[in-house]
Amino acid sequence: MADDNQDYSRLNNKNRRRKPRKWLSLVLAAAGVAVVVVLLIAVLNDKPSMDEQANSQQNNKTIAEQIQGNNDTGSSEEEDKEQSDDEKKKDDEKEKDSKKEVEPSDGNVKEAYTKDWEPVGTEQTGTHTTTFEKGTKDWNEILQAAGGAVGLDPETLTPWYIENNGNGGNDVVATISGPGSPETFRVYASWVDGEGWQATKVEVLKQNDKKS
Repeated sequence: MADDNQDYSRLNNKNRRRKPRKWLSLVLAAAGVAVVVVLLIAVLNDKPSMDEQANSQQNNKTIAEQIQGNNDTGSSEEEDKEQSDDEKKKDDEKEKDSKKEVEPSDGNVKEAYTKDWEPVGTEQTGTHTTTFEKGTKDWNEILQAAGGAVGLDPETLTPWYIENNGNGGNDVVATISGPGSPETFRVYASWVDGEGWQATKVEVLKQNDKKS
């Protein structure tokens, strides 16, 4: 009888020791399952949905379109500016080439006009005093300005007369015509310091009043 009681006590003690171990295993297992569930939820929440992916792609596309649109706008503005500059340049050139009718100086003039002529340049330096002798720098540069105003080569045109028109000799009038042409021009020119002679007015004559 005593032996039976001892065996029962041992079995009872053994069962008591097993129970904490069993509960510990269950707790650990439950904790592991909870950790797995939490990880799965986190992964699923981080993964973008189909709508989110579509929205992201649409946003990327919209940004790309905006960038492209800005580039297109910039290119268009540059092209418009270049076109505007070209048109302005053409208008300026056209204005320079256009004639402006003016009053003739006498009854021998059938047409009188001015244009925006540029000074022809000069080789002269220092204080300028106009000379009217054939072959001088003034003579040659006056013919250059006069011929250029009417489209004649100063080397081949015929100079009929160059005369002082006042302003201390710094205003002149040159009567010229083209080689073998009866058409005669009276060209007014003025001296511009450092820049040479500049045509200021052209008169197309009815008759060459300087031809002897």
